[in-house]
Amino acid sequence: TLTESKEEYFKRFLEQVNEWLQWFDRFLTISLYIIEWLKNLNVDGAAQLLRDIHNAKDNSSTTVIQMKTIVERILKLFQPFNDLQRLCHLFNCLTSFQMIDGGELNTRMDSANYIRDLKRLQPNSSFHIPAKTIISKSFPIQDRQHVQWSIASDKFPCDIEIQYSLAEVQGDIKLLYKKKKKNVAVEKHVLQGEFETQRAGQLTITIDNEKLHNPRTVWYRIIQTSLSTCHLFNGIFNMFSQKYHKRFAGSIKEKEIAELLDKVFQFIDSVLDGSVSLRDMTDLKLVFCDKNIHIREEVQKLFMNRSSNNGTNRQRSSTVIVANPTDKEIEQVCEWLQIFQYYSHINIILNCIEQFDILSADDDDDFINHLKRLRDENCSLKEITQAYNTLKKQFQNLQGQHLQLIKTASECTLIIGIMKKSDLYSAHGRRRFQELRDNLTTQFQLQERNNMILNSWIIAYALCEPFVLKANNFDEFVDRIAKLSNFEEHSVKHIQIVNENAQMIKMWLSAEETTVLDNALITMEHLYRTGSVKICLRRLLNEESFFEIGYSIKKLANENEDEDEQRSDVLKFTLTKSDIDDHKRQLTFCNVDLQENMFHKKILLTEQLNLLRTVEDIYNILCKLETAGHPEYQLREENYDIHDRTDEIDHLLSDLRNDHQIRENRLKRAAETLTKNLDLIHRSLQANYDMWIHNLERYRQDHHLLYLFSNRQIMILIILLTRSTTQNQVKCQFLEKVCLSEDILRHKDNEMKLTIQCLIHYSRSLKLNNCDLSEMNITHHYETHRIEPYSNAETALKKLSQFLSEIFDNGRELFQRNHGNNENQQYLVTINSTQHNRIEKTPIEHNLDLDTCCVLLNLFQDRLPSAYQILWCSTANEDDIRLFFLRIRTFRYLTFVVMNIDQMHHRLREILLNEQDELTKQEQTHGTVYYFSNELTTS
Repeated sequence: TLTESKEEYFKRFLEQVNEWLQWFDRFLTISLYIIEWLKNLNVDGAAQLLRDIHNAKDNSSTTVIQMKTIVERILKLFQPFNDLQRLCHLFNCLTSFQMIDGGELNTRMDSANYIRDLKRLQPNSSFHIPAKTIISKSFPIQDRQHVQWSIASDKFPCDIEIQYSLAEVQGDIKLLYKKKKKNVAVEKHVLQGEFETQRAGQLTITIDNEKLHNPRTVWYRIIQTSLSTCHLFNGIFNMFSQKYHKRFAGSIKEKEIAELLDKVFQFIDSVLDGSVSLRDMTDLKLVFCDKNIHIREEVQKLFMNRSSNNGTNRQRSSTVIVANPTDKEIEQVCEWLQIFQYYSHINIILNCIEQFDILSADDDDDFINHLKRLRDENCSLKEITQAYNTLKKQFQNLQGQHLQLIKTASECTLIIGIMKKSDLYSAHGRRRFQELRDNLTTQFQLQERNNMILNSWIIAYALCEPFVLKANNFDEFVDRIAKLSNFEEHSVKHIQIVNENAQMIKMWLSAEETTVLDNALITMEHLYRTGSVKICLRRLLNEESFFEIGYSIKKLANENEDEDEQRSDVLKFTLTKSDIDDHKRQLTFCNVDLQENMFHKKILLTEQLNLLRTVEDIYNILCKLETAGHPEYQLREENYDIHDRTDEIDHLLSDLRNDHQIRENRLKRAAETLTKNLDLIHRSLQANYDMWIHNLERYRQDHHLLYLFSNRQIMILIILLTRSTTQNQVKCQFLEKVCLSEDILRHKDNEMKLTIQCLIHYSRSLKLNNCDLSEMNITHHYETHRIEPYSNAETALKKLSQFLSEIFDNGRELFQRNHGNNENQQYLVTINSTQHNRIEKTPIEHNLDLDTCCVLLNLFQDRLPSAYQILWCSTANEDDIRLFFLRIRTFRYLTFVVMNIDQMHHRLREILLNEQDELTKQEQTHGTVYYFSNELTTS
């Protein structure tokens, strides 16, 4: 029928549109990286096109016509390129997802050793699966990533499923691993897999323990590395673009880039057939030295989609003949480039041997001289095997990562010098290192930064050995590097980390045995020299407030730097709150172990404990001011010096080290001065807190409307009424957080509009009818009662009280007698016990099931209550409880409800019941109160 034909047509139309959208999406994903590359080259129009692609992908309302227009613009941009498919292969962007290893047990990796290493390097990389449960854990994966995952269990085998789901496409799930036979033996060996993805998503590990009675702990490691482009292609392209740099001043046309690419691919083809001379490849030495190049992988990419027409005429034709290389051709080019890689590193290797004095003067003198004479750049790449056959024989066991290690070691002379000076590779030195490693591992369990440096040092210790020990000959030096175990591609970064923190390593090695006592006392002295406290109050933005202590150590200069060029850089260290607590514990234990003749250490130790307690007192009182709603203590950042600015303590300690006698009371007085200065700050803050609470209570008694707002709400209202200035941006930061926008600071009109909207929101929350909450009226009162910046807290409270009183007519509506309300009554309501005893807990616990909700609607006479009429005990603190009962006593014609009593802490419940008892005893009338509980009614 006609109707059926329309339905069929519409169905086919939808299917066709869906295919278009899928094609568009895949085309945009493939094109995205190429266009980003063109944008970085400043190709005309590429930047705007890239922005439009991102907008189209992010905007769900993008039409098919708009997508088609963007695709046409992309095709126009790509039109001049003769080797587009080859370029896409080089940029690794043609395949959106590729499974490299679907997951299998690596029988060469023992689970116990794997877990032991993870506990040291990544102690949080585990999750627990209770008995009879199924647990899934997801990990975010960025776009264009090569992902390697591995899993092991501590005791028992596991039923494992691993999936990868795309973030942009709902329902597109790739199954990475699922074994039909359950209980994979991950308690014995490590399960490993890897894949490549163009698109961001979630890697999900699911452990099915539903039918098993033993809990399990699973350890995992997920390594993400960006999908590599071809380093050789980039190097060759940069080499040619630098030659034509003057031509490319300003923006570049796509045709110019296409012409340059033709020259680049001609050069690549000459590399692949071996006709290029070494002289023409001189600039590529830097690429081979700076990058860890996997030669076979790079050669395969260069061969991919290589046209069989290798002449100078590279015009686009309708037929492209692709010459697939044989394995023999690939192996031949790999051999040429491998020897060229050795050739590129000759100077680096020779400098390394000379720098670290690895060989004696007469060892392999002839061979070293032979390496220095290798300078024949006239031969072609295909002739390199004959011309440099010595290199192939000498370095055949070295891979790219070994050459990168030699280069990194040559740059990190400082740490290798320290390791050599400390004699860490003798029999005694190895025992000392192991003892030091175990000791420091125990000490640094709660110190994230120190633990990170220690882990890098443990890895670097093995890698530095060939550069510290003397070698009998050149072959022995090369053999030591080639035989390094547990050597991964990114391991050299640990040498760089350790070299940057060489001062810290030297400090750990400064004593024959670094104990808890040594570490605590060393840190103590550094705090007295350079320590400072930073306190950040962030609760206004729903972030955690925190404090930390920073100190610095002068950085050691590299031995190869000239003295005039040595910079007085410092290494900066930060102690988090947990680090500070750990330091205090160490000082407490050290106080017992100090010898009698170390009176100066005992004085400094005792006073630093007092100092740190005072710092914590300051932080606590600042947090009290913040949570009590003091408007002047929001988004504050306070910095206090805890070091001796007069350097008197440092001078006294220097005198002591020089065997000079010092007076005990002089050192004690200098140390106590720091604590006394901070104690004065604490007392001043305490006085500010007491004054704020006093003023708050006084204004609430005079202006009852303030009882309806919590301390935090009063603080926000004051901030909203305060005029912003360049120096005072608290309101702007708050509004940016509320509206998730970052341009409030640049648009004053937006700030004003949002301020009025927020004031209207807080005013409407009182649910009063006889008031004008129009935007015009609120704006008028805002202009009238606006608070000037830096006004004191009492002035701010006065202005806010006047603002509320004029808008709500002093709250007269709240004091009108309600005939349906029986004031002065208290009721106990039994809640649904099955709801109370539910097994699954929600993030915010409450008793608000459907039955309870109906009861509440009846109590409030089918009206939604205001927030101030309900006390949610599961989140209430002591101040909230006392304020709530003040409302009950003040507004005797209103109804109030107390919820979640059963979820309260016993201390807070006792405060609540005391307030309820006081309410029962008082003679004055109060509002009606309903207490919802199961435990109170059954006990």
